[in-house]
Amino acid sequence: GAVRMCPIFRFAPAEEASPRAKANLMLALLTGQLPPSAVQTDAFKAIADLCVNCQQCRLECPANVDVPRLMLEAKAAYVSSNGLRFAEWLITRYDWFGAIGSLASPLTNRLIANPTFRWIMEKTIGLAQTRKLPRFASRVFLRRPRIRRLAKPARTTGRKVLYFIDTYANYHDPDLAESLVSVFEHNGVSVYVPPAQGQSGIAMISMGAAELARKVARRNLTLLADAVRQGYTIVTAEPSAALCLRVEYPQLIDDEDSRIVAENVSEACQYLWNLHTAGKLQLDLKPVNAVIGYHQPCHLKALEIGSPGEALLRLIPGLTVVGVEKGCSGMAGSFGLKKESFRNSIRAGWDLISTVRDADWTAGTTECSACKMQMEQGTTKPTIHPIKLLALSYRLNPALNDLLSARSGELTVT
Repeated sequence: GAVRMCPIFRFAPAEEASPRAKANLMLALLTGQLPPSAVQTDAFKAIADLCVNCQQCRLECPANVDVPRLMLEAKAAYVSSNGLRFAEWLITRYDWFGAIGSLASPLTNRLIANPTFRWIMEKTIGLAQTRKLPRFASRVFLRRPRIRRLAKPARTTGRKVLYFIDTYANYHDPDLAESLVSVFEHNGVSVYVPPAQGQSGIAMISMGAAELARKVARRNLTLLADAVRQGYTIVTAEPSAALCLRVEYPQLIDDEDSRIVAENVSEACQYLWNLHTAGKLQLDLKPVNAVIGYHQPCHLKALEIGSPGEALLRLIPGLTVVGVEKGCSGMAGSFGLKKESFRNSIRAGWDLISTVRDADWTAGTTECSACKMQMEQGTTKPTIHPIKLLALSYRLNPALNDLLSARSGELTVT
C-alpha cells in the first residue's frame, strides 16, 4: 500500500508537526536542554497533541523510533500535573456517557441534530458543531436479551471466541454486534460476550490519561486473560480496540495477563480470513449487487495483518470492491470531534471525503468507526462495516435488509 506518513504533517507541513520534531523534543528533555517542567506547559501540550497516535511513523521509521510511545508519555506527564480538559474528561467517561445517551435516545438523538444545542456544546465543551455524530441506539448491545445466551462461557471443545465489544458497536451500532455474533456462529464458532467488559481505553491512552487507562486495562485484562486460559481467542470488530489490547495494554501493564491477551487477540475479519485460508469458512454467500469503496484504517495497518476485511468482501458474489488509497482519514478518534482540531481533521481527510462523495459507489466500507464518521461527513452515502456486509450476504441479520436500499434503489439483494 501507499506510504501514509504523518497525516497531520502531510496537510500542515510545519516542522513541529513532523515525527522528527517530536522525537527531538523528547531528546531535548532527556539530555537536559529543556527543563523537566517543560512538559507541564501548554506550548509542550500543543506539540504533543499534534500526534494522533495513528502509528504510521512507527511503521515507517527506518531507525525504529517509537514516536507515538514518546508522545503518549509526554501527554501523560502533562495530564498528571494539569489534569484533563473538560471535553477530554467527557470522552474518557464514554461508557457512562453512552449508557445515558442510549437510555434517553429519543431525546439525545433530537439534541444531536439540533443546531442550537450543538452551538452550546461547542461553546461549553468544545465539541465541533458541524461534526456529524452517530445516533444512539435505543438499546445497547450488552443489555439486549440476546446477551443472556452469550454471557456464559461455553463448554465446547470446538472453535470459540470472546467478543470484545467496542463502545461504537455497543452504544451506536448494535446491528454490527448482532452481525458479528451471527456470522461467527454461522461458521461454527461459539461466541462468548462477557457483560462485565468495559471500553478498551484507547481514547484515554491517546489523551494521556494513563492512570485512568491503567485501571480500565486491569479490569479488562483479568476477565480476558481468564478466558484465554480457558481456550478462547479474543476477537473485536474495531481495529483500535485490537491495537489497544495487542500494543497498548502491555505498555501500560507489564505482566503475564497482558502478554497472554496480546498474543491471543484477533481483529474479527482477520479471524474469519484465517478460517477461509484453512478451508473452514462457509461459502454459502448470496449475491449482493453493489459497488463498495473500501478504506483501510491506520490502526488496521498498524496491526500489520494485511487487509483481511477487503479480502473477505471479494468473496461475496455480485459485490464490486474498489480499494481506496487516500491515506489516513484524518479523524483519529477524538481528534476529529474537537472544535480546535476539526478543520485540521477535515483537511487531512479531504482526499478520502471527496472520493466517497464523488465516486459512483452504493456505499463505503471500513472496519474503523472513527473512519466511518469521517467518510459519512460530507454525504448521505452510508459507510458499512465488512462484517455487516458478510451478514447481509449470508442472509443472517434481517435488520440489514434495507441497509443499502435506503439511499438508492440501486442495490438488489437477490
